[in-house]
Amino acid sequence: MKANILLAALLATASVAAQAAPKDESIGPYAGAEIGRSNFSLSSSLPVTASDRSGNALKIFGGYNFDQNFGAELGYTRFGSFSETATVGAVATKQDGSARSFYGVGTARANLTESFGVHGRAGISFGKVSGTNVLPAANDLTGTKRSLLVGFGADFRVAPNITLTADYDHYGKLSNNVKANTFMVGARVNF
Repeated sequence: MKANILLAALLATASVAAQAAPKDESIGPYAGAEIGRSNFSLSSSLPVTASDRSGNALKIFGGYNFDQNFGAELGYTRFGSFSETATVGAVATKQDGSARSFYGVGTARANLTESFGVHGRAGISFGKVSGTNVLPAANDLTGTKRSLLVGFGADFRVAPNITLTADYDHYGKLSNNVKANTFMVGARVNF
C-alpha cells in the first residue's frame, strides 16, 4: 500500500513538472530561407579568356530536429548564373549557364550560449547545370551530378521559434565540369 502511494505521488510530481516545463521550440519541424553568393569552379582544358564565376544564390529548406543536437533537412538551392569565354582554335566562344541543387542532409548543432550556436550538415546534393554548350564534350559545363554536400554555420535565436542563420556550404560537383559553394544568411522558423 505504501509503495502504491509513493508511486502515485512520484507520477503526480513528474506530471506537474512536465506540464510546467516550457516547450523547447528548437525541437520539431522547421522551415527557412537564405540568400547570398555562390562561387563556381569551372574546369576546362581550353584557354579561358574571360569568366564570371559568381552568382546570387537562394536556398529554401525544411527539416526536423529530433532533439537539440541532431536533425534532418531537405532543400532547394538556386545558385544563379555564370559565364565563361574559351578559345577554340582562334575563335572566342562563350558559354552561359545556371545551376541548381536539391539536397538531403543530416544536421548537427552545438549550443555555445542559450541563444548562439554552431551547426554542420552532411549529405547528398543532386545538382544540375543548364545553359548553352558550344564546346567539345570534354569541356561541356552542362549536365547533372550527385555529390557529397558538406557545410557549417552559426545561428542566433532572436525569439523562441525564430533563428537567424549564416552558412557556408560546399555542394561538390553539379555537373562533370562545374563545382559550387555558397555563403548565405537567412532565417529559420520552428513550428
